[in-house]
Amino acid sequence: MSEVTSISAADLYAEIGRGSVPYILDVRNQDEFAAWQVEGPAPVATKNVPIWLAVEDVENLAQEIPENSVVVCAHGNGSAMLIEMLKDEGRHVRNLEGGTAAWAELVIPKELPGMPDGVLGWQIQRPSKACISYVFGSDGGNAVVVDPARFPEPYESLAAAHSMTITHVLDTHVHADHISGGPDLAMRTGASYHLPVEDAGPKVPWPNEPLADGQEIDLGTTKVHAFAIKMPGHTPGTTCLHLPGVFLLTGDTVFVRGVGRPDLTGKADELAKELFHTVHDRLQPLDPNTMILPAHWSTEAEIGADGLVATTLAHIFESTLMNEDDMETFVQEIVGTLPSAPDTYDTIRAVNAGKVVSAEEIEFLEIGKNQCAASTTVG
Repeated sequence: MSEVTSISAADLYAEIGRGSVPYILDVRNQDEFAAWQVEGPAPVATKNVPIWLAVEDVENLAQEIPENSVVVCAHGNGSAMLIEMLKDEGRHVRNLEGGTAAWAELVIPKELPGMPDGVLGWQIQRPSKACISYVFGSDGGNAVVVDPARFPEPYESLAAAHSMTITHVLDTHVHADHISGGPDLAMRTGASYHLPVEDAGPKVPWPNEPLADGQEIDLGTTKVHAFAIKMPGHTPGTTCLHLPGVFLLTGDTVFVRGVGRPDLTGKADELAKELFHTVHDRLQPLDPNTMILPAHWSTEAEIGADGLVATTLAHIFESTLMNEDDMETFVQEIVGTLPSAPDTYDTIRAVNAGKVVSAEEIEFLEIGKNQCAASTTVG
């Protein structure tokens, strides 16, 4: 068998999940490493040694890192050079093809269980951002895409593989942590695009059809009916997708562990009160067996044994916070523990509401995992 000297982003993710990656050596500079790292569905030992230091210390690194480790840099060039030097020292390791730039574009589709007859569903995980989008539809019929990343091809390919036509694209809210691919995907496919007007304002530079509370979304089957449900709290207009008795896409309102931070629009107290009403008036009356499907995760502990980021409404309401009946206590529990938001979030929100920036700035704005959860833990 020929020796493997490189590994794709998708294969690296899969190997991390299987526990077959013994070590990751990240040779980017310290600031880049501090902003975000290669993280998969399971922990893996990782060390940051900037490339100029790694080159000087290659003999010791060759003794320190195990065989079959993976070396990571921004685009795969510096790491490839270091790998050749490590080979000269007798250590055989692998290069992440395309570096962290390729990792940033990786999305992992995972089919969702428990869908009703006639409905197909996928959770689309983006490991570099810990962001999640969704595709629902019927085989040979219509498809709905929710909270897409800025890369349209995976959604188009998934729909084509099942002879589905993307007819609706929904952003649950104006995102602050990543650039949405919603408007572009809708334009490419001819789908209707839906963005809450409370978040974006009445004027955006693309066609927009905001969804009303309770408005039906066509999943391509006459037997199954999904509905928009207003769930403000993270943002003023958050609008989610609800298939009664089956699933609820919660956007950034509620996560597997935690609730969405209410401060990103500068109205922390006001939106925390809205979140209180969402929890008690919109969520609590629903079927407790409803599958909760959020738009993010924070740590690999939120990824289940089946690889999905999901829980049930019953589990969500096991937490003390979600059962807090006093609004002021609820608000203080959330607002009083909020970490600082990244400086880029205001700009990202502006871009997702129509501000035009360069491709280079978009790549810069997307660096780093999401920080959309309040620090209070649910569950």
